[in-house]
Amino acid sequence: MEITAVRRGAYVYVWKRMARLTLVASSAIVLVTGVSTSAQAASGKFAYNRADTGFRQVMENPPDGECIGMPGGAGVVDNLTDTAATLYQDQFCSARQDALAPDTGGVYGGASVPHSVVFG
Repeated sequence: MEITAVRRGAYVYVWKRMARLTLVASSAIVLVTGVSTSAQAASGKFAYNRADTGFRQVMENPPDGECIGMPGGAGVVDNLTDTAATLYQDQFCSARQDALAPDTGGVYGGASVPHSVVFG
C-alpha cells in the first residue's frame, strides 16, 4: 500500500508538531529545575574587627566568587562559614595575602591588614 503525498504531508506535520512540543516541554523542565535564581553563597557568618576603629563587622551568607571590600581593614577575622575565604591586602582582590578554611580565624596587624575577601 503506497502512502499518498497528502498523507505523507500530514505525517510530516504531526512529527514536526510533536518535535516542537517535546522541545518546549523539555526546555520548561530545565528552566524550572536546573537554573538557579540566585548566586551561590557561603552559609554562615564572616566577621572582622575593623583595624581602624575596632568595631565588629558581620556578613551573613556572603556570596561566592565576588570581591568584597572590608572598609578600615581587618585586624581580627573569623570565618564562621562553610566556605574557604581568601584575604587580599588591597580593596580590588589582586594582592593575595592569606586563605582561611571554614570555621577558622586569624589576627592581622601593621602592613599585613587585609582589605578585601573572596569566598569559594
